[in-house]
Amino acid sequence: MQKILKNYSNNGNGRRLRNWCKFFIVLFFMSSNVVAFADRLEWDKVPLKLDLEVGTERFVHFSFPVDVGVPDNLAEHIRVQVVGNSVYLTATQDFDRQRFLFRSRENGTVMVVDIEADQTKVGSEHVYINNPTRSHSNQPKKQWTPARLTQFAARVLYAPQRLRLSSKGLKEVSLPDQAVSLIKHERILVRPFSSWKTEQGLFLTVLILTNPTNQPIELHPSSLRGRWVAATFHHYRLLPITTNANVTALYLISDQPFTQALDL
Repeated sequence: MQKILKNYSNNGNGRRLRNWCKFFIVLFFMSSNVVAFADRLEWDKVPLKLDLEVGTERFVHFSFPVDVGVPDNLAEHIRVQVVGNSVYLTATQDFDRQRFLFRSRENGTVMVVDIEADQTKVGSEHVYINNPTRSHSNQPKKQWTPARLTQFAARVLYAPQRLRLSSKGLKEVSLPDQAVSLIKHERILVRPFSSWKTEQGLFLTVLILTNPTNQPIELHPSSLRGRWVAATFHHYRLLPITTNANVTALYLISDQPFTQALDL
């Protein structure tokens, strides 16, 4: 080897050899930086760990859109922004490792990530979380049954964001401003809230019921006008207006749009 370097030096190629060596050294470090540019985590039903540097934004990327469930006690200590398939996290002060939930909007899969924030610098700004179990092509599409539709509607009204079901396969449709003829008990105020149509042709309609009187009112499916596949009261008793329990929800499933099912 020394003989080869000597020959290169004697014939004027020594400088070129040294330049090539410098080039490969620079290329090596550039390649190392590219590999370390992003952290990659794989979700396998075991809680993942993620660290934040206080005051420094970190980007968490998925291959699908997600919702983020933040612990209530950290709501004022971390800024969370969701843009497309990426979540932007910035801690405003130190906190011990706590559990965050990332839910896929496509199929409802929940991934658990334990996050801690302090003054320690993190390895990279970007983190990619992969879900190897995510496969839609080999799995049958979930059908929107009346029971599942009712569960979806109840969680829309009463559950926190992280526990709501994905709305994939549902299309929101318009509703009239009033539905005064729906309930035979005329003292109950009925306000249409929202309605969705499934790919199978079922319609889900949510209505808000209010008791404006000073007397409790019992709710019965037999008091409903119209033709419904299923009808569910969230509560089957409305207390007087003087209480906080004078309002409830009604979930209606029909095979036609709400106005048509009501007129039958």
